[in-house]
Amino acid sequence: MTQIELRNVNKFFGAVQVIKDVSLTVNDREFVVFLGQSGCGKTTTLRAIAGLETVDSGEILVGGVPVQDTRAEDRDIAFVFQSFALYPHLTVYENMAFPLRAVGTPKAEVDVTVRRVAGVLQISGLLKRRPSALSGGDLQRVAIGRALVRNPKAMLMDEPIGSLDAKLREEMRVELKRLHVEQGSTTIYVTHDQIEAMALADRIVVMHAGVLQQVGTPEEIYTNPVNLFVAQFVGSPVMNVCDVVVGDGVVTLAGAAEGFAMPQALTQQLQAKVTLGIRPEALEVVLEPSAGAIGAEVHLVESLGSHDIVDLRIGQALVRARTRAGLVSGPGLRVYVKADASRAHFFDEAGQSLGIRV
Repeated sequence: MTQIELRNVNKFFGAVQVIKDVSLTVNDREFVVFLGQSGCGKTTTLRAIAGLETVDSGEILVGGVPVQDTRAEDRDIAFVFQSFALYPHLTVYENMAFPLRAVGTPKAEVDVTVRRVAGVLQISGLLKRRPSALSGGDLQRVAIGRALVRNPKAMLMDEPIGSLDAKLREEMRVELKRLHVEQGSTTIYVTHDQIEAMALADRIVVMHAGVLQQVGTPEEIYTNPVNLFVAQFVGSPVMNVCDVVVGDGVVTLAGAAEGFAMPQALTQQLQAKVTLGIRPEALEVVLEPSAGAIGAEVHLVESLGSHDIVDLRIGQALVRARTRAGLVSGPGLRVYVKADASRAHFFDEAGQSLGIRV
């Protein structure tokens, strides 16, 4: 059983604290994704688990054993970097065999292991090639294979497909998920791409400024963000966030002549002034006046094939709604908007979710 646990881990680079009292448990065979902006501390946390960075305080346990003072090579953890870091003069077979040969593994065992892992990664036909003859996706498969041949306790990946083009990234996401299911290894994956995180993770760890903001399943993170940072970091397009004034059964955006109808049981629990968060798909756009819909002016239409993203001016706010393709003809059109009260979020002045829902 390979459970990874962080207990009150802190890390400084000089006077700058990059990991702030992080505590987290990654369960055996779980696929956990660290998600956050560049510089938020996610890669440093990953490197600390691997032993590539020391920590200033706190404990790191792998399989229940403290390893914060253990050398990286003695932790039995594989690390896959964003750069492929393959030996250009060696074949694919030799690159994958290198970690096993380095620890004196018998030749026959090396051969069986390399060919087995190559089969899992679907690169058996590439074993005689050198890295210069491979595509980006195949290079990353080889890098992952080189890590897997050791049969490590855990697999750590630092944006392993970030340098690939969009089509290859999508293909590799599928491969990584398949590989995890087949191998059953405990995996921690770092990315700033929320689509990758939502597609791959059993649980997502959202980080910001060295602090864990929220830990949960992709659905939990998306549906119930604990603060404004998580609400606007996860989701594409991002959640609409607007200052509103709350009345009896109505929530009005700043400067708007009319407000969204909301259940009185909801508005009675809110302060007069709060921040409303609502995702584009929770706004319904109609072309004719309708009960419960408020007027808006179309500012921009972004056509994405299967659907459109429409920017709407309501009072002083510019909000985005998701509509069916072709519903709205173009900018300047007068339309009407309904809000799904069951998917409305409310945040206090500090940006924390009030946890008040219909």
